[in-house]
Amino acid sequence: MKLYHFTVGELAALMERVKGNVALIMEDGVAFAINSKLSQLYALRMLMNQSPDGYLSPELRVEDPKDRELILSYLMQRCSRVSGWAS
Repeated sequence: MKLYHFTVGELAALMERVKGNVALIMEDGVAFAINSKLSQLYALRMLMNQSPDGYLSPELRVEDPKDRELILSYLMQRCSRVSGWAS
C-alpha cells in the first residue's frame, strides 16, 4: 500500500494506531517492522533523509485486514478534509 504526501506527524500518528504486523518499505527495498517505537523512529528518520520536500510517501506492507481498513478509513477522511467534502 503506497501512501502519498504525508507529514512526519501524520505518519507517526498512523503508525501508533496499527496493531498487527506492518512494515515500512524504503525506496531501496529495505523493510522496517514498525512494531516497536525504536524501529518506527529509525524508519521515519530514514524516510526524512530521502525526502527532498519534507513530505513522506512511504510504502506499507500490512498483514492484518483490520489495520488495512484503519489505514484506508484514515485516507478517506483525509481526502474529504482536503477536498472540502467534510462538513
